[in-house]
Order: sequence, then structure tokens, then C-alpha cells
Amino acid sequence: MIAIKILTISALLGSIAWMVHSPDYEPAVASITSLSACIAAFIVDRKRQNSAALHQSVTKGSIGVQAGGNISLGNINTKDQGK
Repeated sequence: MIAIKILTISALLGSIAWMVHSPDYEPAVASITSLSACIAAFIVDRKRQNSAALHQSVTKGSIGVQAGGNISLGNINTKDQGK
């Protein structure tokens, strides 16, 4: 993720330098695009760090199930019941 951040920042600086050297629509579009990519790289990294923090506490005689998303728990007996 650090490499992506470095590349997006360098692309932003390069596109800004290009826009200063020759002001036109194309360098402006490149600057806006690289700025949005840079912002997205930092937002994605922050969301990934926040979602990685899971914590679970269980007491004696309890069973804890922890997953990264939605899970379903049910009866896992394989015997036919009611026969």
C-alpha cells in the first residue's frame, strides 16, 4: 500500500508540474484524476485499518464464533430426527 501511495503522490506532483509548465485542459484533467486517485488510496487504507480490528470475549462454557462478515449458525447434526 505504501508503493501505491508513493506512486499516486508522484503522479499528482508530476501532473501539477505539467499544468504549471503548459496550462491547458489535458494537464488539468490529469491533475484532477491523480488527486482523486491519491485521495482514494488514503481512504481505502484507512477503511482497511479500521475493519481489521475485531475483538471477542466469551465466558466459561460458551462458544465464540467470529468471522469477517455475516454468518449463519444452525443445527449441524447429520442424524435424521423424528424417525
